Amino acid sequence: MATTRAAQPIVAAGSDQLQADIAAALGTRTTLPPYDEVLRLIDTLKGHLVPLIDQAKEHVDEHRPGDGVWRQAIAGAEFQLRAGPGNGLVSAAHRLQGLARCVLHFHRHLPHDVAGGGE
Repeated sequence: MATTRAAQPIVAAGSDQLQADIAAALGTRTTLPPYDEVLRLIDTLKGHLVPLIDQAKEHVDEHRPGDGVWRQAIAGAEFQLRAGPGNGLVSAAHRLQGLARCVLHFHRHLPHDVAGGGE
């Protein structure tokens, strides 16, 4: 994907596949990936995001019921799940990056035992 931002290193504990999918979505490229690859990664990241949102909701309800920042992050992630890829490759690539950032955010900020990781 054409981007001016460098891919962020993934340091949180978690599955190798989740980390590989995030890296594939946020990796720096000089050209856009094939449309089919973008759509496949969108579906894959949505699959990663659904359980993370559920876990985040449980975490917030148990430990941070009044935390508006967490609730806003959850609402943003739910929007990412509902949104389609857009009208073309560029919009799909942007949706992919948004999904990857949501997955990365929850993966990094949920306690490791909640986010399915573990060291």
